[in-house]
Amino acid sequence: MPTETTFLACLKVTTLFIFGFFDMIMTPAYIAAGEPLLKTAGVALCGVIPAIYVAWSTSPFVAAIHLHLPPYARWSRAILERFARTAPPNTRLDVTTMSLIGKPRVSSMMLSDLRPASRKFGIVNYVRDTAMLDAKRKWWRFKAVGEFNVQEDGDKKVKNGWVWREVKEGIARRSAGQVQGEKGKR
Repeated sequence: MPTETTFLACLKVTTLFIFGFFDMIMTPAYIAAGEPLLKTAGVALCGVIPAIYVAWSTSPFVAAIHLHLPPYARWSRAILERFARTAPPNTRLDVTTMSLIGKPRVSSMMLSDLRPASRKFGIVNYVRDTAMLDAKRKWWRFKAVGEFNVQEDGDKKVKNGWVWREVKEGIARRSAGQVQGEKGKR
């Protein structure tokens, strides 16, 4: 497991402990002791603010990307390179992010679902439209993950990270082509 993933998982769990300490132990103790409302609210915010910030800023972090390869792409490195450069839009992709408690959360999609973007002050660099997925989900289930932060230098830390670099360039080309197509329709 890469160190960034381990660090973020520990950060998320630690933030939950901080939230629990301030908002489940300290705030009720301040209320029971009759402390002023402003002081009690300040103690409660000491647990809420870090939890909200960590949940917001680390939710799109991608821990792993699994590309579903067809059998022929596994025969040799040359064939894999050719496949990665020209990956069809219907290629299956599993992107693993982390939930608030650090548990892996896998999002399965087609390669054509991803497109480059810049959101959340640059934290998010890939997005997908999840409106149809969310409409099909039960009300009590979490919404589908639609924003991802794929580390730019992450491909150097894994054995076949160069494959993602090729696929990423294909996503960018496809996205640029769609933008050009939309401009041509106007």
